[in-house]
Amino acid sequence: MPLLDGKYEILAERALGEGVVRFDATTADGHPIRVVWYDLSPADEVHFERYRRGLRRLAREGLADVLDVVSRPGARYVAWREHHGDGAAAATLDPTLAARLRDAGLAPERARLRMGPTGPLVADLPFGVDSVPDPQRAPVSAAPAAQARRGLPTLSDAAASWSIAAALAVLALAIVAGGFAMRANDRLVRVPDPGGADALSVAERLVASGLRVEGVARASDEPSGTVLGLDPEAGTPLRPGRVVRLAYAVSPGQVAPATVPALLGQSLSHAEARLSEAGLEVGRVVRVYERAPVDVVLAQSAAAGSVLGVGTPIDLLISLGPPQVTTFVPDLIGLDEADARALALVAGLGNGALVVERVEASEAAAGTVVSQSLAPYRRVPLDGAVLRLLVAEGRPGIDPAEGLPNLSGLSEADARTFAHGFDVRVEYVEDGMLPDGVVRQSLRPGAQPADGALTLTVNVRPVRIPVPTVDAQVRQPRLREVPYLWLIEPGIPVQTAAVTAATLDGVRTVVRTVQVRGGERVEGTWLTTYPGPVRFELTLNGEPYGGTQLVP
Repeated sequence: MPLLDGKYEILAERALGEGVVRFDATTADGHPIRVVWYDLSPADEVHFERYRRGLRRLAREGLADVLDVVSRPGARYVAWREHHGDGAAAATLDPTLAARLRDAGLAPERARLRMGPTGPLVADLPFGVDSVPDPQRAPVSAAPAAQARRGLPTLSDAAASWSIAAALAVLALAIVAGGFAMRANDRLVRVPDPGGADALSVAERLVASGLRVEGVARASDEPSGTVLGLDPEAGTPLRPGRVVRLAYAVSPGQVAPATVPALLGQSLSHAEARLSEAGLEVGRVVRVYERAPVDVVLAQSAAAGSVLGVGTPIDLLISLGPPQVTTFVPDLIGLDEADARALALVAGLGNGALVVERVEASEAAAGTVVSQSLAPYRRVPLDGAVLRLLVAEGRPGIDPAEGLPNLSGLSEADARTFAHGFDVRVEYVEDGMLPDGVVRQSLRPGAQPADGALTLTVNVRPVRIPVPTVDAQVRQPRLREVPYLWLIEPGIPVQTAAVTAATLDGVRTVVRTVQVRGGERVEGTWLTTYPGPVRFELTLNGEPYGGTQLVP
């Protein structure tokens, strides 16, 4: 089934007017969509860019049922979600939504609405020059910018300029002849490597490959016509009809000038709009953590006010927001309270984030930590973290007013603790009928150390050692089916797929070899008598793909 722009499966196609085609399609997960494709004249490209930004703004606010809006050379379309039944009920335009449409630079009277979960949604708004009212002022140098981005300006060598212009004319004829077939063709071609050739030769090779060419002239000290770069870069697989931007050198002064706007402190979307109005482009976007709001421009590669050629890319440094400060505490259990407090302070947990509670604990020394609320060596956000420590108080010895308590049933260690001050002697017995611990004491409860030595009889029950028995079963090897499955990413050309099974003892077996392409499955089972886990690997044309699969 043909794909539109390498993403959507086309079900049907019909023309809506000159340069406008509607495609009924589905997404990769099977949801129905309606794609309206526009073949625009150069004069309408600026209007379509304002139309695209307006629809994206409504979609972010949940007011437009738009899946995607694309505006790049050779591909300008809107993907609308399709609904049936109750989800397709029409709605009327209210004043609030009409105002939001006007704020987004769109014409409310052209919108078709449907009822959404929270109110009216824009279900369709055809593009037209009248659907994107002109702003109060015209874009700066709009005509020169569009012209410079679409054509290859005159090079220092007049013959080379006419040759490149002729190559672009041939390209235009190829696009007219190919029509929609170039957009929906499943065949993939790779962007050729310039290999040091001039712009004319590279343009001819791109056209011969079935690709469209958009020339971008850039002021450079290189000889006029030198190829400075391709976008997408060489080697990228594309469908016929896709546009490749060919940046080439011209002498300084031959490119229409553009003034770099001040972008620092602005949002990325605002910076993109400012650069587009100035006839410049967004280059590389690098994001870093910084104590600044998210998506704000921190730096730009060209200073504000500098004059560059139209179409020059400007690199931007964008904020990811302040980095989150984390901390951790070590294992504090068993440490003295003072040491635990010092370590908590080192971890950034001061008095406001440290809570100490005291509990009785018979098996811990007084003043030591017996529990902590934050798990040791686990990172936690420092902001809002609270460490709660439980510190043992210990138990008192003999109360002179009450004397010796009843020690029966206590462990030997606990009994010695409660008999502090007595001359304690211990006798051990082994009786399986008695419980472990103290079973008898020589002095009655209430006795004092002056009453003499205290003899404790402690029972240590004998542990029965089980007689080992061996019950072994020898199992015969049996045949079993071990399954494997990979999904091949859409857009990959025909490849040779090889599935290899590897056992834990290092034996590797190629279980299947088959020709596959994007969108297909590599699926099957391996018949084996090997009883243990099996690890499957997939290669496409000898290169690993999709990771390994371990089947127990």
